[in-house]
Amino acid sequence: MKKYISILQACLLMLTIGTGLAERTPETILAGMTTEQKVAQLIVPSFYYYTNAEGKKVGVQEMRPEIEKLLTRYGFGGVIFNLQNAQTNELAVRLVDAVQRANASVEGRTRLITCIDQEGGYVTRLGMGTQMPGNMALGAVHDLSVTEKAGRLMGSEVRTIGYDVTFAPVVDVNNNPENPVIGIRSFGDNPADVAEQGMAMIRGLHDAGVLLGIKHFPGHGDTDTDSHTGLPCITKTYEQLKAFELIPFQACIDAGADMVMTAHIVFPELETGTYRSIQTGEEIGLPATLSKTILTDILRGDMGFKGLIVTDSLVMDAIKTHFDLLDVAKLTIEAGADLILCPLDTATPEGMRALEQYVQDVAERVDGGTISAEAVDAAVLRVLSFKARHGMLMPYESGDLEARVQQATETVGSAEHHAEEFEIAKAAVTLVKNEQMLPLKTDERIAILVPYASEVKSAEYAVMLAKQAGKVPADMDIPVFHLSAMTVSEMVKLCGETENILVVSTAYSLGELNPDTKSGSDSALLDTVITMTHAAGNRIAVISAQLPYDVARYPAADAVVVSYGARGMNEDPRDRQNGILQYGPNIPAALYLLLSGEKMQGRLPVSIPNMDEKGHLLEGILYEEGFGL
Repeated sequence: MKKYISILQACLLMLTIGTGLAERTPETILAGMTTEQKVAQLIVPSFYYYTNAEGKKVGVQEMRPEIEKLLTRYGFGGVIFNLQNAQTNELAVRLVDAVQRANASVEGRTRLITCIDQEGGYVTRLGMGTQMPGNMALGAVHDLSVTEKAGRLMGSEVRTIGYDVTFAPVVDVNNNPENPVIGIRSFGDNPADVAEQGMAMIRGLHDAGVLLGIKHFPGHGDTDTDSHTGLPCITKTYEQLKAFELIPFQACIDAGADMVMTAHIVFPELETGTYRSIQTGEEIGLPATLSKTILTDILRGDMGFKGLIVTDSLVMDAIKTHFDLLDVAKLTIEAGADLILCPLDTATPEGMRALEQYVQDVAERVDGGTISAEAVDAAVLRVLSFKARHGMLMPYESGDLEARVQQATETVGSAEHHAEEFEIAKAAVTLVKNEQMLPLKTDERIAILVPYASEVKSAEYAVMLAKQAGKVPADMDIPVFHLSAMTVSEMVKLCGETENILVVSTAYSLGELNPDTKSGSDSALLDTVITMTHAAGNRIAVISAQLPYDVARYPAADAVVVSYGARGMNEDPRDRQNGILQYGPNIPAALYLLLSGEKMQGRLPVSIPNMDEKGHLLEGILYEEGFGL
């Protein structure tokens, strides 16, 4: 009888606790929080690296005591993960679980919002995930059902690991060819197309059960400065922004974007407030991240956004070199932001201690009236309401962790996903020039030249696929060369003996196209190869593998193809069915189509301006947006 009474008492206790948890609301939770707890709820720290005994930075792949201690002490709003935290699928699943359990070890805690930057293409964080061809490649495919499928595939991998939010899609309109940070991360330079593509990506990600944050508001496409390394400025008026940059943001907000990430960009026509730079002592404009006009009046007021506003990382130079850390906290909170992303670098013991001190110092400023307590409460309430909508008020439970690990191992970066990825990459490849070179004749010699060692395997993989498909004779020798490793005599011999040269151009910025500079050494080599090939009476095709604007740099090429992504391979995908390190499908797809003779279907998602031999832009357009042979 005593045994049954004990069981009954335990059941009643569990029912009481469960009822209490179920009755918790954002408002009741907020009412019971200390100022320090409120401040912590607005912070999303990163734990990408730690410093080992030898003083070297090492990627965090499993829970560490100092991280567990910090997560236990402070109930942060969330945590952002990176490639260093997701080298393998199993370790990534276990780390997310460990982070959530450390946070949940304190009774009454809400779940962490787990975040990652998985955009697809150039910015991918899952070490063994499916990279996908990227946004500009999807813009070249110009099929919204394909973009939706890409979002669904990427979202399924993100969700399987255990991340709640991916900061994607990028809906910046890349209308400035000299943009050093957006480029192929954008869907294109037409705001209406970017809006349609962004909404399609949102549908796919949401179908996979992933929340998302569009970026970088109010637009990073028309800059010539990278906010990671400087403070960009855009002088457009509000009316000009509404007619262009804000079109995709408004469309995606209306389509249900869960979060909006801010841009560290000064818009002097929108925000007139200034700040004395701690680096230069000069008065500088407040960037969007710190602007109440932009975040509250425009984003929330005019555009009707009701989700969470998250800052871009605050350790980027645009912020950390000009603004005092605590002033940034005040400005961004009072501007209307809800989540403060990566306020400090936590890679060292000093950085970990600084994060603790940061929470305490911000809380003291709130209690002292320096930072608006009302703004803090409003932001915390929005964060808690977001968590309530998505089932994050209840305590975290691991569930069947081993089953989750198994699912991630089988799903993330699977052979099936890579097959879909390759088909999308092929559909994006765009032919913009062909002067009696294509289709290639298989009774003539073919050689492939690539600028980076990691691209050698990409080219060899394409050759293997073409032979496997019966598009190229199995016994045909198609050598692949690392261009930078060749001597001049080797180059002369190859160009003189080979009827068809296929050479990859990998330009990450227009500055790399000036052959007179150190950064333009690859373009100088490519010029030499074109000259040598033509001197021997042979033909050459250039594959633009990164920024598509370099197609204007090589007018002497006989054929020009665009693939929108230059990442190579660290291992041969044939070695393993699953558990393959992520790799770029774009170069293999372009080379496969060149070798196979199959039709290229992509269309340029950006207009290509004229360019001189030094890589400088000229007046006029060489290829209009939408062009493709």
